[in-house]
Amino acid sequence: MDDRYDVIVVGAGLAGLSIADQLIGAGRHVLVVEARGRAGGRVLSHRFGNGQWCERGAEFVDAAHERVLALAGRLDLALLDRAAAPVAGSDLLDVAGRVSPLSAHPDAVAAWLAFEEAVAAVGPGDDAPVSEMVAARPRGVYASTYVGRAIRTEWMLPPAELSQQAISVGRPMSGRERFRVLGGNDQLATRLAAQLGAAVRLGAPVCSIDPSNGRVELADGGVLWAETVVATAPLPALSRIWSDAPVELTSIGYGVGGKVSIQFDRRLWRDYGRSGSVHSDRAWGQLWETTDVQTGDSGVLTALLSSHDGAALLAFTDLRRRLLAEIDRIFPGARGLAGEVVVTDWTNDPYSLGCYVAASPGQLAAARDLLQRPHGRLWLAGEHTERASGFMESALASADRVAAALM
Repeated sequence: MDDRYDVIVVGAGLAGLSIADQLIGAGRHVLVVEARGRAGGRVLSHRFGNGQWCERGAEFVDAAHERVLALAGRLDLALLDRAAAPVAGSDLLDVAGRVSPLSAHPDAVAAWLAFEEAVAAVGPGDDAPVSEMVAARPRGVYASTYVGRAIRTEWMLPPAELSQQAISVGRPMSGRERFRVLGGNDQLATRLAAQLGAAVRLGAPVCSIDPSNGRVELADGGVLWAETVVATAPLPALSRIWSDAPVELTSIGYGVGGKVSIQFDRRLWRDYGRSGSVHSDRAWGQLWETTDVQTGDSGVLTALLSSHDGAALLAFTDLRRRLLAEIDRIFPGARGLAGEVVVTDWTNDPYSLGCYVAASPGQLAAARDLLQRPHGRLWLAGEHTERASGFMESALASADRVAAALM
């Protein structure tokens, strides 16, 4: 078996697969090694028995995500436009056990819009905690709950642990969360991996990387060598296989939590004239309908268990009962319609150990150069290496950057 390559890519997520695709196209001898038995990394879809699906990881595609849209087109994947989703009524706000339409609290919506304006105004030297931005704008309990939960939903950590630099990446207001991939986002990875064929080796965990000589040792004892190694694993997982990784990289914060998706025999929330979206002050955080543009009588609600309270809730053995009780409180009768439950905990996934980068004050300034320069024969790629981190688009952007440097 060949054990010497021009490039070894560690990780078969979108970043690793795209790098391999570009380098192989340029004539390089490339191998992708992936610890899991599947491609995709934190892009993972679940298919229900009736053909519906939910996203266990990355879920939405913005209209401005040109690389993702181009890859979907190249792989002949259809997109569902959420602008065509049926409007079933306003979102709900759940505060102190009282549920009311979000539209009844214009101050809450205004507070979030004001926060986004403040984020857009963050300068390159502003690196204080996000909590200072929040505290500078006093507001009532409903607005505070809505803004606080929205921050935790976007970055998976509380405001006190987030750097203003970490959230200051501009996103166009229009076209956010516009598309879904028909049949599931993970087809972006599985189809690309299928095209790469034998260049992708699944079920091959790496136990060590030596940037000085391009040595990659596998957990099964095998040793591979390369002129260049590209590591796309999330930084917490990478720190386990790169023993001399700079502390500035290994200490960067990651969001914590996961998702719980439940399929219901009927979209009961629409019977109540609601969209299924709920913003709560309770540990389960935020709820939305994942099947908003899918067909069928049944529907799937996804709860994003974000930040520390959500991550803690994931540890309960009776999580299903607890969450269904909460959904039934908001949409009475839902419990009797519940079917399959899908639980995903990215914090305790051994090959992720977190959701995506959510840096604390000072961390990005210390790590920016280290994220985007080579370390001996080792390059880094993945969503965490890009200024606009946390998206499938970020992973593909990092692939373009690294592939261009290596070619």
